[in-house]
Amino acid sequence: MFDNVTKSIRVLSAAAVERASSGHPGMPLGMADIGVVLYKNFLKVSNKHPDWINRDRFVLSAGHGSMLLYSLLHFNGFDISLDEIKNFRQLGSKTAGHPEKDFEIGIDTTTGPLGQGFANGVGLAVAERYLASVFGEDVVDHHIYGIVSDGDLMEGISTEAAELAGLWELGKLIYFFDDNNISIDGNVTQVSVTNQKQKFISMGWDVLEIDAHKENEIIDAVESSKSVTNKPTLIISKSTIGKYAPNKENTSGVHGSPLGENEFELFLENIGFSGDPFIHDSEIYSYFDEKRVDDNSKYDEWKANLESKLQSDKKFRQLWNQFNNFETSKVELEWSSDEASRVVGGKILNEYGLSNKFIIGGSADLAASTKQVISDNTFGSNNFGGNSIEFGIREHAMGGIVNGLALHSNLIPYGSTFLVFSDYMRPSMRLASLMNVNSLFIFTHDSIYLGEDGPTHQPVEHLMSLRLIPNLDVIRPSNSKELIHSYRYALEKRNNPIAIILSRQNMKFFDNDVSYKDFQTGAYEFRPGTDITLVATGSEVELALEISTKLKDLSVQIISAPILNRLSEERLESLGLSQNIFTIELGRTIGWDTYIKNIKKSFSIDSFGESAPIDQLAEKFNFSAEKISNEIRSLLT
Repeated sequence: MFDNVTKSIRVLSAAAVERASSGHPGMPLGMADIGVVLYKNFLKVSNKHPDWINRDRFVLSAGHGSMLLYSLLHFNGFDISLDEIKNFRQLGSKTAGHPEKDFEIGIDTTTGPLGQGFANGVGLAVAERYLASVFGEDVVDHHIYGIVSDGDLMEGISTEAAELAGLWELGKLIYFFDDNNISIDGNVTQVSVTNQKQKFISMGWDVLEIDAHKENEIIDAVESSKSVTNKPTLIISKSTIGKYAPNKENTSGVHGSPLGENEFELFLENIGFSGDPFIHDSEIYSYFDEKRVDDNSKYDEWKANLESKLQSDKKFRQLWNQFNNFETSKVELEWSSDEASRVVGGKILNEYGLSNKFIIGGSADLAASTKQVISDNTFGSNNFGGNSIEFGIREHAMGGIVNGLALHSNLIPYGSTFLVFSDYMRPSMRLASLMNVNSLFIFTHDSIYLGEDGPTHQPVEHLMSLRLIPNLDVIRPSNSKELIHSYRYALEKRNNPIAIILSRQNMKFFDNDVSYKDFQTGAYEFRPGTDITLVATGSEVELALEISTKLKDLSVQIISAPILNRLSEERLESLGLSQNIFTIELGRTIGWDTYIKNIKKSFSIDSFGESAPIDQLAEKFNFSAEKISNEIRSLLT
């Protein structure tokens, strides 16, 4: 029966790609056997409760092979109909080319950008171990399985994440490496000489080698992997890409293009299938029934145990309620001294950490500089209950792991580094935005005012560059009430990622009583005025105040815009800006006119910085209150 089921998986997958005239048939044809074994023998998933927190997770890091996943979910009774299969890659369909995530139909995560899924799976494994430590293994105890490709392992992010997984001894993580020696442009051996087995062994992984087309070898490998509890496992699975396509199997031509009419017919003949390729015997569907019935029964048992613990264990009930209903409005922090916003922000984050166990994260070897430390309880192989993570100098992996933590359930994960290094994390931030997950990215050293380190470390284009990412809220607070609001905003459940941007240099304290409601609109009136309007963000609000003192003969309105990308036309109109609008920000000019029209001049930085003390940089780039106020006067005459 196993052979008949794998045949149907291959046929349905290839047929959907052929119908769409678009897709990647090679991977589903090559990895069908592993997919069937996982769903039949191992994956603990519920088609009645697909978002069950204690389900096993399946990461399709090789997301181009999404038809394999769709076919498996269809035959396992998840909400993917035959019509949806036929609408593969079509507008409005549930079956997109790279689905990323959809818990309601059984998709935990898949990734288009290779390597990202690998890192996501490590984040999922961290979340599993952490929550098992907090709630007990009767509530959280599951595995993370995945399929990774040659391309995944060539991307640097996977090596970064793999080393951390080995270091942390994440024994619940089991990856199948689709070792078919084919990439888009030809044989992998043309571009890689890496011995993946030795590489992963050196990073603390358990490594097995199997024939990807032999059921018993696949089963034995998974059972062996599950018995190794102190190491993640890589199962090197020798496969044939495009298996059963007589002229295209084991070639790059079957990776990313439909088989084509003639080859598809030969494929059906070669695999021994006749009839409509979208119609399959009822026994194919019933093949998975016993496993799904068993898993749904396990869900019922789990749910009953959960309800019992909620009734009998007050401490557990409080934790579970906090986990599912995170309150952010209770934390307040008062201060009145001149400090960098990174320092004040770190205090706020730490204050939240004192009352909530479900904020988890850390920095890329920069905690001493970014100050974003949630607690002194560090996560590791000897302490899965730590919520402070040391990522090492691995910004790429940090971004992907943070997304994996967010994908797991209700954790609120964050990663922190210098703003200039956000370039390393951009693919992860983009995917967080695409997947609507609550990842938090905290960036410090936000301008050329980090000083002597020089232009390699001084961000210039980064603020506007991050604002270009749809669905990512970029917050640059001044050092007043805005900072408290920033963390509250970021830690609330809002189904989109947040980037908080903080200063290295001290900023003058000033009292500010902006309401949370006004803060959320993106911009508000900091000081009223009618003659000119100064719009500023972050530390430049302080500069705007200095400028206003040098323009005492004018009525100067100051607008603070902490979340510029949230500023709507309606909100902007309600602020009543003057006819003379000037913007002030230590970043690129480009983009300001997207948010605010009829700007008379943007005071910005449109070149790289210099190595120098802050006061010299202000003079060099004409960012002193004296120079800006003089130029404003000249522009008004």
